[in-house]
Amino acid sequence: MSHVRGLYVSYDRNYNYLGVRGFSRPTDYNNRILLLINGHSNNENVYGSAAIGTEFALDLDAVERIEIVRGPGAALYGTSAMFAVVNVITKEGRAIDGLKFSAQTGSYGRLQGSAAFGKEFASGLDIAVSSRWTDIAGQDLYYKEYDDPSTNNGIAKGLDWDKHYGLLTTIAYEDLTLQGYMSSREKAYPTGAWQVNFNDPATKTLDVHSFVELKYDRQAGPDKRIMLRGYFDHFVYEGSYGYDLLWNDSSDGDWLGGELQFLWDLRANNRLTVGAEYQDHLRADYISWDAETTYFDDDFPFGVLSFYLQDEHQATENLSLTFGVRRDEYSTVGSATIPRGAVVYKPTKSGTLKLFYGEAFRAPNIYEVNYESSVLGSKSNPDLEPEMITTTEIVWEQRLNRTVFGLVSLYNYDMKDLVDQVLDPSDDLFQFRNANRIKARGVEFGLDIRMEGERGGYVNYAFQHTEGDVSGGKLTNSPSHIAKVGLFHPLVGPLYATTELLYETERRTVYDTTTDAYLLANLRLSTLSHPHLGTPLAQLFRRVQVSLQINNLFDVAYETPGGFEHLQHGISPGREELCPQTGLRALGTCPSIRFGGEAEPLFLTSIARRATEEGCWTSERAQRRERRQWLGRSPEWDTRTGS
Repeated sequence: MSHVRGLYVSYDRNYNYLGVRGFSRPTDYNNRILLLINGHSNNENVYGSAAIGTEFALDLDAVERIEIVRGPGAALYGTSAMFAVVNVITKEGRAIDGLKFSAQTGSYGRLQGSAAFGKEFASGLDIAVSSRWTDIAGQDLYYKEYDDPSTNNGIAKGLDWDKHYGLLTTIAYEDLTLQGYMSSREKAYPTGAWQVNFNDPATKTLDVHSFVELKYDRQAGPDKRIMLRGYFDHFVYEGSYGYDLLWNDSSDGDWLGGELQFLWDLRANNRLTVGAEYQDHLRADYISWDAETTYFDDDFPFGVLSFYLQDEHQATENLSLTFGVRRDEYSTVGSATIPRGAVVYKPTKSGTLKLFYGEAFRAPNIYEVNYESSVLGSKSNPDLEPEMITTTEIVWEQRLNRTVFGLVSLYNYDMKDLVDQVLDPSDDLFQFRNANRIKARGVEFGLDIRMEGERGGYVNYAFQHTEGDVSGGKLTNSPSHIAKVGLFHPLVGPLYATTELLYETERRTVYDTTTDAYLLANLRLSTLSHPHLGTPLAQLFRRVQVSLQINNLFDVAYETPGGFEHLQHGISPGREELCPQTGLRALGTCPSIRFGGEAEPLFLTSIARRATEEGCWTSERAQRRERRQWLGRSPEWDTRTGS
């Protein structure tokens, strides 16, 4: 996702972090972004984290599209949907249509295999199964902060390994859909974070997330629709930290829930949506211990009851109005009522003006509210209030011609009661408090080009200015300027090239220093079947796809800020970045081979990132995704070719 307009990433050699519109708090585990898989929330219930790195081990060859909606989404989704909602939509069995598998190798001992099977049977039963397995040996890393003979001269040797796997199954028949997901990742942590013994192989983390969901979605007459779903989620985190005495911590979360949604077209130009959801968090615990002492061991189950309403009114042929409100009632802390509204005006056939107002919240998580340890210098805070954000935005979208689409967006947001950990001078204990306020404004520009002959490109730019009350100045980990350029073009026969450039200005670190600005280049060579190529070689590449990807082509040295747990002001990702074809982290050089089905132009994860409601490069079915186009706002990133 690093190439999507206005988004940027950080990597601390353990977790990836996504920044949106100038906001990305170091070590917040993406708990102000909502991650969905086919509409099912993938944020866990202890820290509220959203997994965007290798701990999200979904086979993205089986992904149909990834929708990114910027701005507040809490009026529809509840907590954590403050800056963006990311919805990963996987392929149906009929889209996979058979068996596909791939093998990949890359720099630093990367080995990866994936497989997907899908089929729609004559009875209407649709089955899709996909899986992925990856083993990365990693690289030896040097950190000047530890350059001393007592700490192996700053070299973390063999401590960057990563092992992960995932499985997703979807079974659909008529109005019923059953889906199940499981992901597991174990990762070494080489940076010496949390003052562990540097170069200690005992330091590592494990993340596991799984869920099962059954959904009933039925058209109840010509003007009504009902959706009912039930689900169960399970989350596990385990950490081992190499001190003189091995220290461990873990979290387990189990929750189940149900949602009822009713859509009613009151008139031809007016649709009402009402819904209710309940979540019972049966288990949400945190434990920390070593061989001699248990520092914390407690469980904090809780419940959440939610009601929401949305009214969409097509006032005239070119003017639509939308209003929504949601109430979330927590049995503990974090209850909130959230409104949101939009005006969409189309003064010309090729231009659209959109005005948005929205609020969102994040309920304090279990760890922030309840963690305490006099030995480790922390105390709980049962009086924490939810974080709140108010956003206003104006967007102009313009189709310049049949192949070129552009947009300009101006936004402003005000975030209150930001939760930070501060030192209480009365007892010298750290405590999470509503201690900060963030204000931001920015402008985003995007231009997408799609020409005949499988040629295309994009140019986008974002200016973002964020300030915090506590710091009295620019927010940490927030580049002011981000510019991105991408181009896809044929070379010879079935061989195509994707080139990308990414430029970012400096970011402020938590130590009040700055990282350097940088310019990165990525190159991908891939085969793609072409209808006008009838040679035997071209026919082969209809079933087999071969690709070679090089990230950070010129081996630029750069860093992104880490959190206070690191001695390093900035941490270098080396030649590891978010992989454009998957959105996940890939190593510097990635050759891969895929077998089965028609070869797909994966470059479109970089190219087709524009509003689907404009009807460019997307199917008619995609344009009818009314419920996902909340408040008239369409997803900004579509991975499909469209037609």
